[in-house]
Parts: sequence; structure tokens; C-alpha cells
Amino acid sequence: MRLYDLKKTVKEQTIKVSISIDSEELGDRELWFSTDLKYQDSVCESQYDAYLVGLLYPAMRYGEDIHIEGKISKKLLFNVNNYVIPLIKSFSPKCKQIEVTANELTNEDFDGKGVGTGFSGGIDSFCTIYDHYEIESDSDYKINSFLFLNVGAHGSNDEMKVKEKFITRYDYLKKFPEEIGLDFIPVDSNLFSFHPWGHQLTCTLTLASGIIFMQRHYNKYYCASLGWSYLEILKYSETDLDRDIAMFDPILLPLLSTESLELIPDGNQYTRTEKTLHIMDYEPVHKYLNVCVSGDDTHENCSLCAKCCRTLMTLNSVGKLDEFSHLFDIEKYKNKAEKKYVCKQVALKNEDPFAKGNVELAKINNIKLPSRIYCLLILAPSRFKQKIINVLREVLPEKMKNKLKKLLR
Repeated sequence: MRLYDLKKTVKEQTIKVSISIDSEELGDRELWFSTDLKYQDSVCESQYDAYLVGLLYPAMRYGEDIHIEGKISKKLLFNVNNYVIPLIKSFSPKCKQIEVTANELTNEDFDGKGVGTGFSGGIDSFCTIYDHYEIESDSDYKINSFLFLNVGAHGSNDEMKVKEKFITRYDYLKKFPEEIGLDFIPVDSNLFSFHPWGHQLTCTLTLASGIIFMQRHYNKYYCASLGWSYLEILKYSETDLDRDIAMFDPILLPLLSTESLELIPDGNQYTRTEKTLHIMDYEPVHKYLNVCVSGDDTHENCSLCAKCCRTLMTLNSVGKLDEFSHLFDIEKYKNKAEKKYVCKQVALKNEDPFAKGNVELAKINNIKLPSRIYCLLILAPSRFKQKIINVLREVLPEKMKNKLKKLLR
């Protein structure tokens, strides 16, 4: 895979920086990033760093060495060849060993003053903002702007629909950055089209790619974690191999840093439940919390998807549901989702760290939860449910049979 012809174009109020790609698998294609022209001094237009990180997984998946006909960060290239490639191989067995070479290495430090993070309106995002904007006292580590990236989270199939969703969601979220007076920088790209495996599989690499594109501006950037604590990563990471690369964030992100930009994995010091409790009294969360993954174009919390239910179960355990009734449809959640979702959490307690956290929090706060047997019955496919009930009736004592009848009413 050959990366060449790094160039900048300006059209109306947009600056776009692109490279050409010559690949056996991908053919001749262009990879580009763009942002508003007013941020042109923040854009890195002289190095291939962002493009290397963005194309590393596809190249490894297709087994193609990468040669860069231009300038690359010496630090990044060293880390990619020695540590990042072996790390990706250990995560995804479908990837092959490759080598990355370049015409020119550089130690240039752009000396940016930006300290950033992304803003999505979710629990992870708000937790990082609370810790490193709201209560951070050291100006060297205090967030002073936000990024909003189009690198995969908005879809990967129809480019027009992806772009529309990116713009719509940006417009929906921008009220909070405007309220506190911080820039909310949009970075558009076609990078998602090079990752047909889905955003979750390669999200750390695509995220880092978009951030590195802005490395003339940022010297530090907090990457909000996927929601697992350090201990949970150690305990559960094997279940996410070849599925969600974000579990490697504490190792991988620092290795993708350059001489100019330090990528900081943030949030793994908490469990997801701890994060929710940590920020629930932060006033902007009561106005702007948006956790939904339903895919609806409105971008409001649907109150039924997995992330909405996870958040609502936590809030219910600490008696905070009513405080968020303007952001969630509590009645819809109670009537259509709560019973089945809570049962799923009880059933998955030993397998899913999010379920474990929510179940333990409910018990601490004396919230009555259904038994595991009841939950398994509720979640069982209807064609098996009656068979299971019939077997239990034969083996259970009379008192337990009566209890089972009451539970299943």
C-alpha cells in the first residue's frame, strides 16, 4: 500500500487535506479529512501521521506493507512498527504482520496549546469533561475545546446519510459547548468507508486518526474510555477480542501519540456505574445527557435501547429517575423495557461488567430484583418457556411451585 500526494484544498469555508492511496486490495483511492476554514492553523497538512493510523488496520487485514512517500512522525513510526502492529495482531487474529516505511522522518513539535476531548453527550464523555474541565485547576491539563469526529460512529454504508447524521448530531449537541464558551470543532472524513467491519472493531484507531489530523492545535487530548475499569479490562477483555479494540485503549492510545500530541486514555479509573454516580449532580448533565444508540434521526433519548436502559436502571437505584424525566420517557421505560432489561442484567451479572455494576448498585440500595430462575424464564424463547416450566413443576416442592406461579403472573 502506497500513500502519496498529500495536498490541501480550500473550498468556500472548508479546508480539506487528502492523500492518494495505491493498494492491491483497495485500488486507487483518496482518504481525506476536512474542517471549518477558521481552524486551518490547527490542521496538520505536512505529515502523514493521521493517514497511517487510519489505514493501519485495513493494511494489516489485507496483508499489505505500507510505504509513505512523504514525512511521518519518527516517534509514531517507531511505535507502530515495534508495538502497535503486534498489539493489533494479538487483538485480531485475522490481521497479518506488516512493515511501515517512509521517505522522511521528523521530530517536529508543533507546540500546540489545545487540551481537548470529544463531546457526545454520553456518560463517558461527561465524566471526562467534569474531571478535566469543570474541576481541573491546572491550566496545562484543563480542557479548552471539544472535537466532533465523523470517522465511523455515524455509520459506514451510505456516505450521504452518514454526512447528514454527522451534521444533524453536531447541531443537536452544540448547545452545551456554546453555553460554556468552548469551541466545538467538527472534523469530517471518508475514513469510515475504509472500515467495512464496523466502527466498534477499530474505533480507537479511527478516533486517534481524526485527532492527529488536528495535532497542530492539540498537545493533550483525553480519549474517554469505553466504560470498563482497569480491573474489568483484565477480567473480561478476552470476550471482546476481535470485536471491540477500545479495551486496549490504556495501552494503545499512548503508543499512537506523536512528538506534538499526547493521547491520554481517560475514564478507566471508574466503572460505568461509578461514572454515572460521579456526574449525576453535574448541572449540564441534567440538561444535555444523551446516551441513546437507537439510531433515530431525532437523537433524543429513546428510553428503550440498551444504553438508555442501563442509565435508567442506575438512576432508579439511587432514586434519581424523576430528575431526568425531561430527558427520558420514564413511563415508556417502565412499561416497555424495564422488566426485561432488569432480568437480562440479573442473568448476565457474572458475564457482563455493566450488568454486574448495576445489579450490585441495586442491591446496595435495597432495590428488589427478580431471582435468576425467574429472569432466565422471562428471557427464554417462548417455544422453550413452557417446557422449562413443566420440568420445574415436576421437580420443585409444592411451596416453590406456588411461588413460581405468582412470579410468572
